[in-house]
Amino acid sequence: MAFIRFFQLIGNFCLMLILWGYFLFGFLFILLFLFIPCYLFTKNSSGVIQKLFHLHMKRFFKLAGLLIPRTTYKIDPEVCALKSSVIVCNHLSYLDPILLVSLFPRQTTIIKKTFFQVPVFGWFMKKAGYVSSSPSEMTGAAMINHLESIKAHLAAGGNLFLFPEGTRSRDGKLGPFNKGVFSIARYCNTGLKLVYIQGTEKLFPPGSFLFKTQEKNTITMELIATLTPDYSAKNFSMNAVAEQTRQIFERKIADGKAAGSDIKI
Repeated sequence: MAFIRFFQLIGNFCLMLILWGYFLFGFLFILLFLFIPCYLFTKNSSGVIQKLFHLHMKRFFKLAGLLIPRTTYKIDPEVCALKSSVIVCNHLSYLDPILLVSLFPRQTTIIKKTFFQVPVFGWFMKKAGYVSSSPSEMTGAAMINHLESIKAHLAAGGNLFLFPEGTRSRDGKLGPFNKGVFSIARYCNTGLKLVYIQGTEKLFPPGSFLFKTQEKNTITMELIATLTPDYSAKNFSMNAVAEQTRQIFERKIADGKAAGSDIKI
């Protein structure tokens, strides 16, 4: 048994090297041979890098599908069809945001400041128009500039995806919601698309850089609700919108656990 586990560990390590090697060197290839020429000869550099990022992540998951056949993907066609939308998701794994990028040619999000400090990758994030969650970027004139940029991005057909928990769940339960993400939708005067993610943490769990390949797994993304708050109403409450969103996700998580408990092995 220990012998088998050893070879499984070696296999997972090799898969990690292949996938993250492709992830990193793909960025270098895009930078040298695709992005720089586009950056020099086009005005919309953020749109160009978003499209290139999308194509790169799309191929990343195709490669992952070939190397890890026990994991399949079930993406709701309604999710793939989203445009000009503020998408609110639960957060289970580092795979969540890059899977969303693989679905949408035009996309942006708010990410941790530490990612902007990663060589090459951070530069790409900045050029793509992604927003740092650092306090200096989330207040005052800087935030107004970001909001105006996001508003124009949505008007042009792009999507903004947000994780109100701010970090990955370790146990599948929802963490506290950052209500500030809902203020972005209010500023842009747009509704919310709630997308439920499941299964990414089984393939690439928090706290690990190894892919888990032995278990059969299905990664799903499902549009579970559309909220259209009346932002102009006198009794409008950001807290109420955040709480309503949270309740919808909690019901979905509870329904999934209840369905799983009915399975007899």
